[in-house]
Amino acid sequence: MAQLVPVDTDPFATTPAAAAPVAVPAQASPALVPVDHDPFAGTNQPPGVPVYVPPGVKGYDPQTGEVAPGQYTTGNDLGLAFTSSVLNGVPIVGPYLKQGAESLGAKVNSALSGKSEADVRYASDQATNRAVNDNPYTAGSGNIVGAVAGTLPAVVAAPELFGAGEAGLGMRSVVSALTGGTINAADSGVRSGGDPAAMERRGLIGAGFGLIAPGGGTLIGKGIGSAVDYLTRPGASELGNFSRATLAKITGAMNADGLTPQAVQQRLTRLGPDAMLADAGPNLQQTAAGLVAKPGEARGIIQDAIAQRDAGANQRIRSTLDSELGPAPVPSQINAGITANQAALSPEYRVALQNAGPVDTLPIARYLDQDIQTLRGEPQRVLQRVRAMLDHVPTPQEIAQARALGQPPPGNSLVTDAGELLNARHAVDDMLQTTQGSNALNALSTARQAIDDELRASVPGIKEVDAKYSELARQRDAVQRGQTVLSSGRESPRPAELAQEVQQGAQPQGMQVGPSAVPVRLREGARAEIERIVGTNLNDRVALQGLIKGQGDWNPQRLATLFGQDKAQRLLDVLDAERTFANTSNFVTKNSATAARLQAVKSLDGGDVPGLGMVDSYKAGGLLGLGRAGALKGLGPVVEAIRSKGANAANSALARGLVSGDHDAVVKALIAASPVPIPTKAISKVAEALLLGSGSAAMRP
Repeated sequence: MAQLVPVDTDPFATTPAAAAPVAVPAQASPALVPVDHDPFAGTNQPPGVPVYVPPGVKGYDPQTGEVAPGQYTTGNDLGLAFTSSVLNGVPIVGPYLKQGAESLGAKVNSALSGKSEADVRYASDQATNRAVNDNPYTAGSGNIVGAVAGTLPAVVAAPELFGAGEAGLGMRSVVSALTGGTINAADSGVRSGGDPAAMERRGLIGAGFGLIAPGGGTLIGKGIGSAVDYLTRPGASELGNFSRATLAKITGAMNADGLTPQAVQQRLTRLGPDAMLADAGPNLQQTAAGLVAKPGEARGIIQDAIAQRDAGANQRIRSTLDSELGPAPVPSQINAGITANQAALSPEYRVALQNAGPVDTLPIARYLDQDIQTLRGEPQRVLQRVRAMLDHVPTPQEIAQARALGQPPPGNSLVTDAGELLNARHAVDDMLQTTQGSNALNALSTARQAIDDELRASVPGIKEVDAKYSELARQRDAVQRGQTVLSSGRESPRPAELAQEVQQGAQPQGMQVGPSAVPVRLREGARAEIERIVGTNLNDRVALQGLIKGQGDWNPQRLATLFGQDKAQRLLDVLDAERTFANTSNFVTKNSATAARLQAVKSLDGGDVPGLGMVDSYKAGGLLGLGRAGALKGLGPVVEAIRSKGANAANSALARGLVSGDHDAVVKALIAASPVPIPTKAISKVAEALLLGSGSAAMRP
């Protein structure tokens, strides 16, 4: 038999064998190791038997044989205490959830271990109760978590019933008090077996917590939001050396304009490199105007920046015109060149006429005589002039020659020389340029066609020369037409008509070889007209933009047809930007002090609150009030000097931000300083659920 060694205490001290010595096997280590679990867990250990703990271990009381709570707690015990308390903490249905979970666990463990379900359930209950008792803080936390977890879904699903809706704070508090009291009373009824006193007591406690939940939740949500916002916002060195106060004022003006930093960046990018933050919206303009209206450094910063930008407006506009549309031509010089080129064709006409035979103008004369008899008014007069051109009047040389031959002087006869008929056609062309009235023009056109047909038949090669002459004439007409395409009168073409004119104008006419230069001349005419508009309106950028861009979308379409979509758009973008710059300049530096400007000044000053005078101070507080007023009056200039210095520095920083040429840096600073999106409403709902749940969990036995 193994040698037995006595131990210090009897683990069964509460049994009848308490006085008998107890022995353990000799091979057991005399230095016993404390256990951190119940050695009888999972067995049918009788209730009341203490857990074995060696003497001298912290937390062990040798008089009572008890161990201080939490001294031998394991991670499993903490998890068991927390999980069990979470289930039990759910309002009203918590006990049922806990019982259901324990029952399911017992069935599973019984099936796996082969032990009876009752034994497993008993051991599990003992372990759970011990874990909860030994870890009160963990169990309490789980109880609160369960209460919040059970309340939060209801708050989210029906916020109006828990005071988390959109009504006023007073109404929400009343509703929340009613809901909190009802939930707590029902929960108490379930846990106390329907004890009316307990239900009343805990219902009143729930109503109290419910009363403060909406206000407390809102404050907690805002507080957490403000704290997170402050901790996540970068410092001044990361904000382009702009203070948060400066960026806050800019952000306030942007918000009033309905703009985000990203939207401001897009707008300034479209306006070009000369844009300023003050151009982005009316409230930003108003802020700049308020700074200009106040004495101080900020006024000079804004005025100098805008004046410098205004001084470069002419150069920016002309540079864009030249780079996108080309140098501006002079219409009179173009026409002079065309006329010179037509005159240069005279030798070619002479060569063609050398091989010409006599022309037969009798059919033309008969047709004209007949129409002259029937027509009246201007058509009759123009045909009479054409008919007279077909008569050959004897020259002095011809008359002298007839007399020398003893013949009578020759009379008028019809033209037979091709050169004379060609000159007649040129004269008719001139008449077509000046004649008014559709009937007269139709009569002239018919007569000209008849003369042209006879020349074609009688003068070989003349139509090739005519084609060159006609091309130059078309170009002259195109220059004139181009100067009307941007006007708003009836003579200006519709965009579709202009596109058709450009397409048809490029086609060769008659005997012409190769494409026509008519589209080029149309562009030159339009460019010349734009230059005229710029030259007469350059100092009025608003009017300039309106004249070139027009009131609708016709002019942009016409410009795109003549110069291409990209070039036209770049020109219009520059004109739009200059108009915006001009509006900013006029509003910020040139307008009188309007109500909006005065309001901006007041906002920058932080308001103007009048103080009490000495008499009013005496009336309000007697001699003591008079003394306080005197002291404040003496300190007033000092305080005002300090305040003014700080305000001037802040306004100067704000002015630099509004007119900075590096607006990208300002926008990046605004983006960096933008508040972090924090779901304060969701946080408030969680906080309300926490307050309601805490009120429910705190008073449970």
